Order: sequence, then structure tokens, then C-alpha cells
Amino acid sequence: MKDKDIILKAENISKQYRLGLVGTGTISHDLNRWWNRIRGKEDPYLKVGESNDRSTKGSSEYVWALKDINFEVKRGEVLGIIGKNGAGKSTLLKILSKVTGPTTGEIKTRGRIASLLEVGTGFHGEMTGRENIFLNGAILGMTKKEITAKIDDIIDFSGCQRYIDTPVKRYSSGMTVRLAFAVAAFLEPEILVIDEVLAVGDAEFQKKAIGKMQDISRGEGRTVLFVSHNMAAVKNLCTRGIVLSNGHISFEGRIDDVVEYYLKSNTSEQIYNCFKTEKINYFSKIYLTDQLGNIETKPISKYQKTYLNFEIKTNDISGLRFGATLFSYMNEPIISFPFSEKEFFNKKIKLSF
Repeated sequence: MKDKDIILKAENISKQYRLGLVGTGTISHDLNRWWNRIRGKEDPYLKVGESNDRSTKGSSEYVWALKDINFEVKRGEVLGIIGKNGAGKSTLLKILSKVTGPTTGEIKTRGRIASLLEVGTGFHGEMTGRENIFLNGAILGMTKKEITAKIDDIIDFSGCQRYIDTPVKRYSSGMTVRLAFAVAAFLEPEILVIDEVLAVGDAEFQKKAIGKMQDISRGEGRTVLFVSHNMAAVKNLCTRGIVLSNGHISFEGRIDDVVEYYLKSNTSEQIYNCFKTEKINYFSKIYLTDQLGNIETKPISKYQKTYLNFEIKTNDISGLRFGATLFSYMNEPIISFPFSEKEFFNKKIKLSF
């Protein structure tokens, strides 16, 4: 890595699995690989395999969980990795954390990596919370003196003071995640890798954890790789993101653009013409149209003139109040406005934005 700002680089990362079996497969396949390797030839099974689409039935017994993944992460950057279940997010993080190796490609990093991939990862159930703090610190390359200097902060942040000298096997999943995150965050790794595990914690801990990650990246200049299905947390924390789809990177860019792409690509078009009304019995139809009167079936873009159309069932509208709220693609209210009885008689109400 020539650029000093780049702390992690993934080059042509691919990961192949054989379905239904443990390990690489049969002895005959392993012998075949060995025979090709000693002759200086390529692994013959790299030429086979299908994309990682969990919802379809394939014809090959080999599947590419990841295929040709390339990206770079700069020091102090918070990278969001999002995608559907089974898209390859956890596999990618395990490779980045060196829990497993890639089938092809190479990961280049500068500095220590701390990972929080699954509840209880790296913890020994028979050891106490305090002992596990020292164990994880040692794995990260910290000295006992360095860990001792931070242990009070770790315990305080985790909120597990009463149970810190109790074996971790008696912890709830939320308590385990609290302690694991505190260890990973306070032992100062250059790269912090976090999978969906924060969702296990309660709202108070999630808020505190996100605040800590912001301090880590912005204040201390360390790098965070964050996987979550909580788009609000991703937008709040990350600066840049990638979208994984069936083992490939389908989109990469600014986090706002990435989240918008992901939500729109995984949302039925019909959702954009759904309306909620408190007095639905007054309306026979509510819909959007463009300038030519064509019904809108796609997400509305910026600066597009759009008309809100409605039909009512009654002629008596005295005392009836009517209003509309415009929502973003993340279902966040953008603007609300009421209409008077006079405006209610109009055939169309124009929304310009």
C-alpha cells in the first residue's frame, strides 16, 4: 500500500464454499487439488461454482460466498457494509479479521484489528469477565500493564460491574456484547470490525456504543468497519459505504447514496403509492400523478412536479380537516401541511419539491 492514509486494502477477495459438507470436500477433490498444485496449475475447482444467491436452487455443489471484492479504507474512516441476509457481509468481515482465509485474493492492513463478529466471539465461558478482558487484550498484543490501566474504564463502560468476576457463561447475550464491545473499543486497535451484534444490546447501550465509535474514528483517528441492518445507525455513524449483493459489490460511495440505493433496490415500487388516512371512509381513491396525468409508480425524484389526487365519497365536508405528510425513502417525515375547505374542492393539489 503506497498511500500512507490507506490502512486496509482488499484486492480481488473471493471465498468459495462447498455446499453440504464440512471442510473442502472429499479426499478425491483434495488429491485433485494437490496434483494440480505440484504441477504448477490452478486449482480446478476455482473454475466452477455459482453466485451466492441463497433464495434459488443451484446446479453446482460449489458456491462463491464472495467474488472479486475490491475496496480501500483510509485511516479514521468509518465504512458501512450493508446488504441482505446471505449477501456475504459476515464472510467478508471474517476474512478481514483473519478468522478465515480467502480462497483467492489478499488483504493488506496496517495495525491491529479488533473484531466483534458474533455474541461471545473470543470469550471463554468458564472464565470471568475480568479474566476475559485480559485474555482478549493479550490476543490483541496488549501488555498486562496496558490492560490494567484501562480495565476500570472497560468495566464502567460495559455496565457489568456486578458480574465482572462471574463466569461469562452465566451472562445474558446483551451483557456479553456489552463487555465484548468495551474490550474491543478501549484496547485501542487501529481497525475495529463490528458485525450486527450491537442489535442484541438495548437502546441505551446502542446509543452509547455508536457515540464511542464516533469518538474512536473522529477523535482518535482509528478506522471502523460497521455492518448493520439499522440504516439510521449506519447513516449516523458511517462516512462511506458499500452494498453487497450475492457476494459482489453492487454499489459503493457516500453513505447517503449507499443507503438510498440499498433501500430503493430492496423495496417494492408499490410502497411509494401507499397512503395512511385516519378517516379512510371519506376517500374512495388516493394516488399520485405526473404533469401529464399518468399515475406515478416509481420513487419521486428531486424537482419533479407531482400531483396528489383524491376522491371523496361525501358532499358534506363541513368541519372536515385534511392534511398530507411527505416522507423520505427511510420513512422519515419531511414536511406536513393542512388544506382548507376551499382547497379541498380542487381536483388536484400540486406538490413541488
